Amino acid sequence: MDLRPLAMGEQIAHQLRLEIITGAIADGTHLAEDALATRFDVSRGPVRDALRQLETEGLLEARRKRLYARALGMDGVEELYALRQALESLAIRLAIENASAKEWDALQEVVDRMRAAGEAEDVQMFADADMEFHTAFYIYSRNRRLLEAWKPYQRTFAILFEMSDTPDIPAATDDHQGFLDIVRTGDADAAVKRLHLHLTLAKGHVRGVLRDGRAAGDAD
Repeated sequence: MDLRPLAMGEQIAHQLRLEIITGAIADGTHLAEDALATRFDVSRGPVRDALRQLETEGLLEARRKRLYARALGMDGVEELYALRQALESLAIRLAIENASAKEWDALQEVVDRMRAAGEAEDVQMFADADMEFHTAFYIYSRNRRLLEAWKPYQRTFAILFEMSDTPDIPAATDDHQGFLDIVRTGDADAAVKRLHLHLTLAKGHVRGVLRDGRAAGDAD
C-alpha cells in the first residue's frame, strides 16, 4: 500500500503534517492560506484542501476563522495510541475470524519485504511495509466502518511509524514475524496482548523522539 501523497493538496498536507508533528511548526502558529500558497508556489485551492485535511486530523484548530497549529504533544500521543489500541484490537479479533489462509500468506509476504528492507538498509521501504502490515488487519476484518475509522489517522501514523521504528530493522522484523505467528494460531486474546506490547513500545519510542526534540529546542 503506497501512502505517499500524490495530489498537490496532499503533498502540502504531508509536509505541514510532518512539520507540526515534529515541532518544526510551533504550537499555536497561525497558518495563513496566502502565505502558504506563496511558500509552496501554488494557488490557494490546494492549500485550502491541505488545511481542511489537517483540521480533520486534529493537527489544526480554528479560532476566530483562523487556523492554528495544534502540537501533538505527549497527551496527543497518548490519545492516538489509545485510539489505535481500541481500533486495532477489534480489527485483529475480526480478522482472525474472517481472513483466509491466502490472506495470511499475503501478510507473510509483507513481513518478508520488511526483512528485505533490513538487508537493503531501506528505512522507507520498511516503514511502508509496516503500515501495510497493520492496515491489513482492518481490511481482513471485513468491517467497512472499522476500516473507515482507521483511514483518517493513517497518514499521521505513517509519520509516527517512521519516528517509532527502531534503527535495528532486523529486530523489528522479527517482532512483526512473532506477532503474525501468534495471529495465525487463531488465539485472539494472545494476539491482542501482543498488540498491546507492540504499541506500548512504539509509543515509548515516539515519546522519546518528541522529548529529545523538545530538549534540543530548549537548548537552542
